[in-house]
Amino acid sequence: MAQLPDLLPDSAVKPDRWAQFRGLSPWQVGGTVIPLVLIVVGGLLGGLAGGAATMINLKIARSGWSSAVQALAMVGVVLAAAIAYLVAAALLSAALG
Repeated sequence: MAQLPDLLPDSAVKPDRWAQFRGLSPWQVGGTVIPLVLIVVGGLLGGLAGGAATMINLKIARSGWSSAVQALAMVGVVLAAAIAYLVAAALLSAALG
């Protein structure tokens, strides 16, 4: 029997938004998405810092490092994102104030 061709273009297939997180342990997923709290706290500036930190933490979670090193690196990234947000907010406030 002949195979029917696929008539849907590739753009019609919805991307799997959660594919990046499949295969990660629960603590890795939590460590990856925790920087997104900065969106609620800091609006646009917090979203920029939190989004960047989330992408970095996702790369760390997918690295071949040991769990302890991954956890320490993720905590460091979260702290760096929070500090970057606070510095950017202070500079913006001083410039506009």
